[in-house]
Amino acid sequence: MSASAGQGSEHAAAQVTRAASVHGSWRLALKDRSACNDNAKARAKLVVMLVVSVAMLGVSMLSAACSSGDGADSDSGAAHPVTPTTRLLEEVPAPDPVTPDGVAVAALKEIYTWQPVTESPGASLTRARKWLGPSMIRMLDTSPSGLETPKPSLQWADWAKANAHVEAFTFASGDRPPAGADPNIQQFKIGVEQTVVYPNGRKEPLPPATVIATVVNTSDGWRLDAFR
Repeated sequence: MSASAGQGSEHAAAQVTRAASVHGSWRLALKDRSACNDNAKARAKLVVMLVVSVAMLGVSMLSAACSSGDGADSDSGAAHPVTPTTRLLEEVPAPDPVTPDGVAVAALKEIYTWQPVTESPGASLTRARKWLGPSMIRMLDTSPSGLETPKPSLQWADWAKANAHVEAFTFASGDRPPAGADPNIQQFKIGVEQTVVYPNGRKEPLPPATVIATVVNTSDGWRLDAFR
């Protein structure tokens, strides 16, 4: 009986010890799982923070790029001044010189092109002779000094001394004088722009002018017969 009782006590103690060990292991496992969950939550929170940071960085970079682009556009616009309308007209083909307005444009371009080095004031009319009508040719042949000519600048002598010449750009205005009763006589408003060109390439624009040109229909075609 004593031996059996002792063995029973030892067996009971072993079961208690085993149960305590199992319980301790279970609690340790719970702690480990809890720790893992905490670590997972921490990692998830870190990932979210990283994603938000990257997103904010992307927005900042995009905003900076847009601002930079706006500045570049502004600088680009400032670097290209607007071209005057008359200069844009230079790239448009001149009117056909057989048409009434084309004859006026061609004749006045020749008349307002000056060569101070080799010509005297008024000599440009002789160069434009092929574009002139009967009235202007008659006055040119009989009394050159009495023929109305473009009034050259007082700088003519200075231009000649500097070996400069004067280029002319002429164009027909869309605003025409009232039409007359005779279809063989037409009038046009011709814009004239002159530029003094020096040997070193420097250019000096002169004040623009508007000329009323009268063209007549002759046996040789339309010709410039008067201008003022």
